[in-house]
Amino acid sequence: MELYLITGFLGAGKTTFLKNMIHLLAPKQMYIIINEFGKAGVDGKLLTDMGATLAEINNGSIFCACRLDQFETELHRAVCTKPDIILVEASGLSDPSNVWSVLRAYPDIDFKGSICIVDATRIEKVFSTARVCPKQLAVSSLVLLNKSDTATLEQSAAAKKLVLQANPAAHIECTSYGAIYPEWLHFLKTSIDVEENLSDRDLTLQKAYLIIDSAMTKEQLQKCLAMLCEDTYRIKGFVKLEGGTFFVDCTGPLVQLTPWQGDANNHIVLLAGQGMPMRKAIKSAIEWYSNLITKEE
Repeated sequence: MELYLITGFLGAGKTTFLKNMIHLLAPKQMYIIINEFGKAGVDGKLLTDMGATLAEINNGSIFCACRLDQFETELHRAVCTKPDIILVEASGLSDPSNVWSVLRAYPDIDFKGSICIVDATRIEKVFSTARVCPKQLAVSSLVLLNKSDTATLEQSAAAKKLVLQANPAAHIECTSYGAIYPEWLHFLKTSIDVEENLSDRDLTLQKAYLIIDSAMTKEQLQKCLAMLCEDTYRIKGFVKLEGGTFFVDCTGPLVQLTPWQGDANNHIVLLAGQGMPMRKAIKSAIEWYSNLITKEE
């Protein structure tokens, strides 16, 4: 059975890409392992109608010592079901440098390689502030510059330069909306010369959870998120508000509330990096909306 690893920093478009990858590989039987750094899974809900077996590993990176045992357990389950393909979507905050040492224990798995999804408009910021970003690029033989339709020529050129700085052998393709084409898979390589060390937790990462009261309106939440998003890498979750249920998805300054037909636990997760004043921004937001937002300790 084949295994593809999908990496990419927070908000780069991995989930949209994964949907396209599933359609590309259909009708083969697929087993999908979704990894999220937050303790509440979000991406899994967005993939429940894709017709594949889905497993989630939350609250940490699958390549970190703290979650490696869960990843190995899930790989064993996948092998036992004998799918044609295993797709692993790693957390945007994961360091996958040791992927080969993990997969060596599973001789039935044919590792095809790693694909890294990059936001062509934001890579300069995350490359310098998140140490896992260069490592995700380093292990990936195929790198897709996503959101290329909104990137300037200067941004695209800078993105390619940073990718090649982290991985001179990477094959780079420009794409939009996570599109993937079958001929691109030929550029995947099963092994790249990367230092393989079991990753410890990155202590520079910040993580927080907010509980949103259902009496809050969409307009109030949009204003609240605008106060928070500049000081975070990513904000996401499902919320039921006055007037509707929404999927919260914020990357950098972009605030998106998309109507959602499923359930909502009214928890949102916020992720930030070293030196980002996320906690100060949360304190200010709670002061403004003290009766509608609480921080989960």
